[in-house]
Amino acid sequence: MKGIITIAGFGTRFLPASKAVPKEMIPIAGKPLIQYHVEGLVAAGITEIIIVARENSDVVQDHFSPNLDLREHLRDSGKLDLLDAMERVDRMADIVFVRQPDDLAYGNATPALAARNWLTPGEPFYYMFGDDIVMGDVPIPEQLLNTFNHEGPAAALAVQEVPDDETHLYGCVELKPGSENDMTRIVEKPAPGTAPSNLVQIGHFVFTPEIFDVLDGLETGKGGELWLADAVDMLAGQSRVVVHPIDGIWMAAGDPLRQLKACIEVSLRRDDMQEELTAYLQSLEL
Repeated sequence: MKGIITIAGFGTRFLPASKAVPKEMIPIAGKPLIQYHVEGLVAAGITEIIIVARENSDVVQDHFSPNLDLREHLRDSGKLDLLDAMERVDRMADIVFVRQPDDLAYGNATPALAARNWLTPGEPFYYMFGDDIVMGDVPIPEQLLNTFNHEGPAAALAVQEVPDDETHLYGCVELKPGSENDMTRIVEKPAPGTAPSNLVQIGHFVFTPEIFDVLDGLETGKGGELWLADAVDMLAGQSRVVVHPIDGIWMAAGDPLRQLKACIEVSLRRDDMQEELTAYLQSLEL
């Protein structure tokens, strides 16, 4: 199975930083967000990865490509631990970068169309958004793949419960009556008070090629964008779509404040940062 990571947005909430650097390269506890995504897919056995990006993706490509000058510098400086870490990044996966063409409608479903020719015909694929981070003992791709392989649906999506006052920010799922994981519909960013449930999709999906039958005829929705939630909603009307409530902590890192929270959360889980960061946080007069 191949995996698709979408980083085709403009990252406007991170301007001016994202004018030159994709938001997925902004670090979380010293590591670019995009690297967490690749590591999660690799941990689930997915080593062929398609990253769909817009124009300023060169820095992402550079991150996953060998830097011979850096290697030589680290070797000559005797920094062999860093050298080994950099070489692991270089070889962790077979990554292809695909530019999202301007003639396709803007939206979070569009990267699937842009990556279609690089997928293996007839095979399911993993699809994930690039601006969140999920922390769990078992990587989220592995959790979702286990559910997909066990249930055999047309699609599986990862979900988590959110408070009532946050449902309008996400795609909200409604389950079939009496079912624990069969989805009947999904509503993208419902108006406050109208969400079908508190379960929201968190940007991780496994699809069979049937999704393209829907995407080929999908029209743009809210804001003139091509929404994946609309495609999943249509797919659920004709085939079986299941959800997997994740075992872990989902941190939306798509804006500076949430990115900062994710940095703190990840850092508190690192042995080399936890003690000093905890002491610093406790010293603050809040």
